[in-house]
Amino acid sequence: MDVTTLDRAAGNILALLVFYHKQLFKTEHGISGVQAAQYRLLGHLKKEGTLSMTALGTRLYISKPYMTSLVDALIKEGYVERLSDANDRRVINISITEAGKQHLLEAHRLYKDGIKTLLADLNEEDLKNLCSSSEVVSSILGKLR
Repeated sequence: MDVTTLDRAAGNILALLVFYHKQLFKTEHGISGVQAAQYRLLGHLKKEGTLSMTALGTRLYISKPYMTSLVDALIKEGYVERLSDANDRRVINISITEAGKQHLLEAHRLYKDGIKTLLADLNEEDLKNLCSSSEVVSSILGKLR
C-alpha cells in the first residue's frame, strides 16, 4: 500500500468532516452540537432498533452521564422511550418512537434543503462531477463497514 496515497485519502476524508461540521451544523441554521448528537442517537435507533443505554453510548462515543441527559431530553420530546430488559431488569433499553422517526425524517429534509441551497451556486458540470464523485466515495466507504 502506498503510504502517500493513504495519507492523502485520510486528509481528504478529514477535510470532508471539517466541511460537514462547518457548513451543515451552523448555529445560525438552528443546529447545535446537542441536536447533532440527538440526531445521531435517533439515527442509530432507527437503523438498529432497540439498544441498551450502554450499547448506544459505546456506539456514539458518549459518556454515561451525557447519554442520560440526551435520552432524558429525547424522552421529554416524545422521540424515544425507555424499556425494561426482559432478561435483565438492571438493563435499560432505549427505543425510538414513531414521533422520533418522523422528527428524524423532517431533520433529514431540512439538512438536505440546506445542502441544496449551499450547492445551488455551482454550475451544472461541477454538480455532475460532485454527484458522480460522491457516489464513488460512498461506494468505497460502504466497504469499510
